[in-house]
Amino acid sequence: MRGATGEGDAVSDDKHKLRVGVLISGGGTNLQAIIDAAELGELDAEVVVVVSSHEEAYGLERARKAGIPAIYIDRTRYATMKEYNHAICEALDQYWAEVVVMAGYMRLLGREVLEKFPSRVLNIHPALLPAFPGASGIQEAFVYGVKVTGVTVHFASENFDEGPIIAQEVVRIEEDDTVETVEAKIHSVEHRIYPAALQLLAEGRILVEGRRVRILEKAGA
Repeated sequence: MRGATGEGDAVSDDKHKLRVGVLISGGGTNLQAIIDAAELGELDAEVVVVVSSHEEAYGLERARKAGIPAIYIDRTRYATMKEYNHAICEALDQYWAEVVVMAGYMRLLGREVLEKFPSRVLNIHPALLPAFPGASGIQEAFVYGVKVTGVTVHFASENFDEGPIIAQEVVRIEEDDTVETVEAKIHSVEHRIYPAALQLLAEGRILVEGRRVRILEKAGA
């Protein structure tokens, strides 16, 4: 498989496109950025399935418009989170997903999914982790008065916003910024940095060493 990473092992760089399953809960703007990057040839991957925790999530419509299977999994149909996470795994397996991308997925992903896709579940956070974790990272950074915030792409873990960091980019907070303008700047960075981080995985350039993620040189560079 192209792009999968392991502890201390880099990945072979064969030529097929990385098969990506995307988990969403809402509008899916980062999903759209990944779809667009793949269609433009900027990302050696294809989104093979989109799974949502909300039935009315607009991200499902984005997937359908792109001809991608769109699946809603109702948590209330399952007695336990373990069963629910197994249902997610089954949906990902059905379409031979190799990598999982959390794009506004508003649940803590369970061990069942993480163990099935070791070092192959990516998440994005609108702050420079470990600062301002949680769902309100943009507003909390603004209220705190920091001069810089940013975006973090990281591997998911069993704890919110704690996995090894793949990429970060700074967003400056100017004197005339509002929470809304900072949010817009952060989303703009997200839509660029997430496909770029996924491309590193597709190229087999990510090496996980404990908490540290090393980015390897591109072959032939």
